[in-house]
Amino acid sequence: MSSEISEKVKFIDLLKKNFKLLLSLLILLFVIIGILLWFDHSNKSKREKISEDFIQAKILLENQQNIKAHNVLKNIIEKKDNIYSPLSLFLIIEKNLEADKATITNYFDEILDIGSIEKEDLNLLRLKKAIFISENSKEEDMLELLNPIINSDSVWKIQSIKFLGDYYFSLKQFNKAKQYYLILISDNDIGLDKNEIKRKLNIIGDE
Repeated sequence: MSSEISEKVKFIDLLKKNFKLLLSLLILLFVIIGILLWFDHSNKSKREKISEDFIQAKILLENQQNIKAHNVLKNIIEKKDNIYSPLSLFLIIEKNLEADKATITNYFDEILDIGSIEKEDLNLLRLKKAIFISENSKEEDMLELLNPIINSDSVWKIQSIKFLGDYYFSLKQFNKAKQYYLILISDNDIGLDKNEIKRKLNIIGDE
């Protein structure tokens, strides 16, 4: 019994000696929790505002106010939101709101630098950028974008192979086009019309 009392006394003494330290740790814990809650609330508020801006841009487009819509969408891109920034870029391209291709390419680069974008969404962005720059960029630039997709199990792998095959076919670089088309022909689950690919392979064979 006396030993239990002694242990309790020691414990109380320990608490008294370290009271300031324990109080400081407790305050620090509450501060950290408060900061995390504020940060979470702030992020939700920002996302809601961006969502509202995106909807507003679509309304402006419906009302033929393209310049105002373009400005709203540009601002969303600059906010580097992992969902609405890519959607804003796609809308700018779809509605032909930006004539300068270099500016569009810069938009792509800004969005590709967003670290929180999901892997497959990132692969889709790479594919779309490759398609967009294909008329004026070097072959190496597109391969740099698409090879990581082609050498993976991405859901965009087949579309990337098909695009490169068509790209080389349009340039009449038939040997390169054939390499990609043969990959598609040998795959039983590509989900593409193989008749078109076979037709192009026949054209290559006649060259």
